[in-house]
Amino acid sequence: MAPKAPARLPARVVGDVLRGYVERGVLRSVSHEKRRGTRTGFTMIWHHGRSFQLELSSGAVSFPALLPGVTSGSPMAKDLRAFLRRFETEEVPAHRRIDPRKARLRVAVRRGRVSLGLSVKHGEYDYCTRRLVHLVQEVFMVFLPDGPYHDYRIGTLGLDPERVWA
Repeated sequence: MAPKAPARLPARVVGDVLRGYVERGVLRSVSHEKRRGTRTGFTMIWHHGRSFQLELSSGAVSFPALLPGVTSGSPMAKDLRAFLRRFETEEVPAHRRIDPRKARLRVAVRRGRVSLGLSVKHGEYDYCTRRLVHLVQEVFMVFLPDGPYHDYRIGTLGLDPERVWA
């Protein structure tokens, strides 16, 4: 029997997934930040040229400040939670769903910012990083444009409606 290949470090797995998205043109760039205790941060340029922070911690991958200017209990926070929870149900096709054997969705609003993450089960960092990137794509490509968030996109995110949604 062949020896089992050594497990790859989670930070390397996450970094490789993100660099793959840069190579495919999904992300414009990604940089690996230094570790801070048990956390490793990655900065990427993504939707509308904005900077995003992905954080890897023991057992989770997350965007700790995905959407600024959202208050807890606001209609937008409630709508976003409902939108994201759909990805844990059969309401969406299996290939877009969060596999409960591999991950658990985490959505929180703290200090006026939406945090979106996945708790990683059984070392599934590759799966969770990919699924999290796909969830953020859904937020920026479906939830925000299709919802009543025109003023939020312009006022809070600073997007030019003539260029982005024309």
